[in-house]
Amino acid sequence: MKLYLIVPVYRNLELVKICLESLSARLSEIRDCDPKVIVVNDSPDDEAVSDYLADRARKGLIDIYIVNDENLGFVKSVNKGLAICKRDGAGAVLVNSDTITYRNTLSEMVAVLKTDPQIGFVCPRSNNAAIATFPQAPNNLSGIATTPEVCYISWESVYRYLPRYTFAPTAVGFYMLISPQVVANFGALDEEFGVGYEEENDLVMRAGKVGFRAALANHAYAYHAGSASFMLHEIDFKGQQSGNLQKMVGRHPEFLPLVKEFERSPEYRAMTQLKNLVPTADGKLKVALDLLTMGRHHNGTNELIMNFVRWCDSQPHDDFEISVICDKSVAEFHGLDRLKTIRARTEIAPVYAISIFFGQPFDLHQINVMEHLAPINIYGMLDVIALDCSHLRGSNNVHALWSHVARNANGLFFISQFSHDTFANRFPRKYRAEAYTRLLPTKPSAYEARYEGMDMGREHVLVMGNHFAHKAAGITGRTIAEAISSLSVVVMGEGAGGGLRNIRELHSGVVPDEEMNEIFARSSAIILPSYYEGFGLSLMHALALGKPVVARDIPATREILSTFSSVEGVFLYSSDGELAEKVREAVAFGRSHVTEGETQDWAQWSKGLFDFATDFLNRPDIYDLLMDRIEDGDVLRKLHNLEAVPAAPTPQAPPAAPVSLVPDVTINVAEILDLDGEQFVETFYQQVLGRRADPAGLTHHVALLSSGVSKQDMLRSILSSPEFKDRRIRATLLGEELLSRRKKTLLGKGKAKIAG
Repeated sequence: MKLYLIVPVYRNLELVKICLESLSARLSEIRDCDPKVIVVNDSPDDEAVSDYLADRARKGLIDIYIVNDENLGFVKSVNKGLAICKRDGAGAVLVNSDTITYRNTLSEMVAVLKTDPQIGFVCPRSNNAAIATFPQAPNNLSGIATTPEVCYISWESVYRYLPRYTFAPTAVGFYMLISPQVVANFGALDEEFGVGYEEENDLVMRAGKVGFRAALANHAYAYHAGSASFMLHEIDFKGQQSGNLQKMVGRHPEFLPLVKEFERSPEYRAMTQLKNLVPTADGKLKVALDLLTMGRHHNGTNELIMNFVRWCDSQPHDDFEISVICDKSVAEFHGLDRLKTIRARTEIAPVYAISIFFGQPFDLHQINVMEHLAPINIYGMLDVIALDCSHLRGSNNVHALWSHVARNANGLFFISQFSHDTFANRFPRKYRAEAYTRLLPTKPSAYEARYEGMDMGREHVLVMGNHFAHKAAGITGRTIAEAISSLSVVVMGEGAGGGLRNIRELHSGVVPDEEMNEIFARSSAIILPSYYEGFGLSLMHALALGKPVVARDIPATREILSTFSSVEGVFLYSSDGELAEKVREAVAFGRSHVTEGETQDWAQWSKGLFDFATDFLNRPDIYDLLMDRIEDGDVLRKLHNLEAVPAAPTPQAPPAAPVSLVPDVTINVAEILDLDGEQFVETFYQQVLGRRADPAGLTHHVALLSSGVSKQDMLRSILSSPEFKDRRIRATLLGEELLSRRKKTLLGKGKAKIAG
C-alpha cells in the first residue's frame, strides 16, 4: 500500500515547523508504505512560511511542494494532494499544519486500517479533536499549563485501557488516514463546503453508504493546537460552520442520529469515565471513600470505617489522593473534618479513579452515585442478611441491586468467609466480581486502646443488639432478667418489655462512645444473641476486655473463634432454653482469655483492602467491565423508573424533574470582554473551556487580537467549539447580548441558557 501525507499550510510558521519536523521524524515507521510528503502552501504572500517550505523542499524533506497562486482554503488545497494520490493509487493522510506527530502515530493508524477491509478512515486520538478527543477535558492534567507534552502524557497514562480501535460514526479531518480504495472511488472533498467545516464528514458519509467505516486508533496520538487556519481567515466562520452543517444534514440525514447514538453508547460513555485515571500533576490518582450513608451514631460499620480511614490518614500514599465524601455534620461528628491528609468533601464530582462504598447498597441512588464518581467501584458487602430475613427481603428490593453489583462491581469485600459464601450462593450465575474476603482483626489487642485506663466492674450483664428481629436483644434480655432476678441486665435494643425492675433498655447507636465503653467495662458478662452476623465486633470488644461471653452458636462466631489457638470463657448456645444456664456459668467463670494464632491488626486489614482496591488499576479489563456496567445499569434504571410510575397518575401531579449530575456553570461574557491581551485569552479559557490556555493556544489567540480579530468573534468561536460542547455542562451566559444581535441558545452536550 502506498501512502501520501498531505499537509495544507496557511501561515503560522512556528506551528508549521513543529508539524513538519515531527512528521518527518516518524516517516520511517511506515517505510513499507513508500510514504511521500505533499505540502500545499496556501499562503503564498507569507514570505517567512514560503521561505521555510522552499528550503525544506530543496533539502528533499518535502517530496511534492505545491504553491497556490492565491489563498484557496483548506478544501481546494487538500484536493490538489488527493488528486495526486488518486493518480498514483495511494492512500492519503490529511495532516493539519497545527498538529504534532508522535511515536507510533502513523504506524498504528496503518495497522488499524489493515485490521478490517471495511475500514476506510482512521483517526488518532488527540487533545482537541471532537469525538476523537481522549482523554476528554476536564481531567487531572487539563487544569495546569497544557503544553503538547502534558497533553501527550495525559493520553499516554490511559490509552492502554482502550482496545486497539473503536468504530465511530465519522472521522476528524485534523489528522485522517483515507484508504486507497476510498481515494480511488470517492476521491476529492466536495468544494461546495467552501473553505471548510463538515467536508470530511461528507466524504465519510458518502463512502459509508457503500460500507466503508471510520475507526479511532486508540493507541495512536497526535497533538492538535486548534483551528488556527480558520481563525486567521477573515470569514464568518460561525456562519460557515452552521451553513455547512445544514448542508450535511440535507445530504446525509443519518449523520446526526449516528453521532448522537455514538455519544449515548456504552463505548463512548466508558471512554469519558476513563479520563479519571489520568494522574494529577504530582502523579496521584484520586480515591473516594463514599460515606454518604454514614450516620451520626456509633455502630460496627462506622467502627470499621473509622479504623480504615485512620489508617489511610496515617499513610504517605505517594500515588494517591484520598477524599471522604459525606454530609458535613457527619464529618464533624466523627472527626473526619480534622484528618491530616484526607479531605472531607460534600460534592459528588466525577473526578475519582476509585470509589469505595462501605456497605450494601439499599437503593438505586447509591449505585448511581458510585458509578458517577469513578470508573472503578468497590462495595463492602458486610452483612447480607437482607437476602435471607423474610421481612427485610420483602421490604427492601435489594435482589436486583445486589445482582447488578455482583456482576458489575470491580470488587467486593467481605468481612468473613460466611458472608462471602452466603452472597455467592445467592447469585451463582451473576457473581463475577473479584473478592477481598478477610476477617476483621481477631487480635484482641487491636481493640484495647479505647478502654485504656478504665476501671473494670461487674455491675450488670450486657445484651448487645438493636431493634432488628434477628438481633434478638429484647427477648434475650427479658429471658435473662426473668430467670435470674438477682442480675442487673442492660439491653442495647428494644422489645424486652416493662414490669421488670432489673432490666434497662438503651437505644443502640446513640449512646456516646465514652458511655458505651464504660458500660462494656462494667459488665460481668457480654451476651451476643444474634441469629445472623457478618462478623460480630462485640465479641472482639468483650475478648479485649477479658469479659466472659455468652453467644449464640452461629457461623460468623465460629469463624472468629477458629483463629485462636485456645479459648476460655466463651459459652456458645443453640437455643434460648440453654440461655440462663450459660449466663450463670459465664458470670461465675468471671473472665475470658484467648491465645492468638495467625491474627492481624487494623493496619494489616486496612492495607489489604486498600491494595485490593488499587490493584484494579493494573487490570486490562477496566474498559470492558465499564461498558457492561453501563449497559446493565441502563436496564436497571429503566426498570426502576417503570416500577416507580404510579398505576393511575393524577394530572395535578406532574412527574418530578430528574435529578441531574450535570454541573451548572456561569460564564460572565461582559467580564471577559472587558479584558485585553493575554488576560482576555487566559480568562476565556478558564471560564469557557475550564482549563488554562496552553502555550500554543495563548500565542495563537493573542496574535489574532493583534491582527484585528474582534474579541466578540473569538469568544463566539470558542463557545461553538467541539471542546466546549464536550464539557457536558449547562452554561448560563451573563451579557450574551454583547456577542450577537440576537439571543441564541448554545446546542450540544454543553447547554447554555441566557441570563442578564
